Amino acid sequence: MPKKKTQEISSHLKKRLDGYGLTLPLKEHKIVKLDLDEPHQKYFLKCGTEVDGTTRALRYIPKDALIGWAYKLGKQGKDMNAEKGNAAKIGTIAHFLIQCDLLGWEPDLSACDGILVRSAQIAFKAYREWFSKAGLRPLAVEAQLVSHCYRFGGTIDLVGIDQHEELTLVDFKTSGGLWQDYLFQVAAYANLWEENFRRLPIQRLLLVRLDKETGEHETKGLTEWKRHWEVYVALLRLAKRVKDISGK
Repeated sequence: MPKKKTQEISSHLKKRLDGYGLTLPLKEHKIVKLDLDEPHQKYFLKCGTEVDGTTRALRYIPKDALIGWAYKLGKQGKDMNAEKGNAAKIGTIAHFLIQCDLLGWEPDLSACDGILVRSAQIAFKAYREWFSKAGLRPLAVEAQLVSHCYRFGGTIDLVGIDQHEELTLVDFKTSGGLWQDYLFQVAAYANLWEENFRRLPIQRLLLVRLDKETGEHETKGLTEWKRHWEVYVALLRLAKRVKDISGK
């Protein structure tokens, strides 16, 4: 199948993208199989030193909603770890479906549990509804980046170009709500992007929650995130101190 042409962008933006070797991704048909047993993504500095992913430092943020969720599961006689694992798998499948949609791939979910796939497809339906009205052209999808300055890595779900040719960083969630630590997470992603692509600044951060039960979506945007980034830097320092003491 022939590749689809990229959408037109201004010569000014094209020049900035060319400076980093970036182009709008071409949609190319291919079948891609999802393996939920694949190891988690690892991040390395240029010297070969492994660094933590973005979410590791966020474990020091209180998770009040998680405590309530665990209590509710206990009342229902359900195993929290099993339910947490299933929720994570649904999120992984939903993210994979979104990636395939943005890049023109055909997803192969034959190795995934059917019940989990159905929940992920409901979340994917919510994404389709949101994306149809978002007015964004994908620039980067599942971009894996490393901060050599702050020594952490992360994978950005989507960086899109809006009608004014400004960049929006999008993070998709399939959780039951948009929690406070997500704001620190996307601020960290914005720093990751801007450290690697200084002349392509992010103008807006957008959290998009995709409900895996109702198929509805919920969004929360940020145009100022300096304070959120400062909190994340403090969390990085705390995580380093704890790691130095405990060795973990």
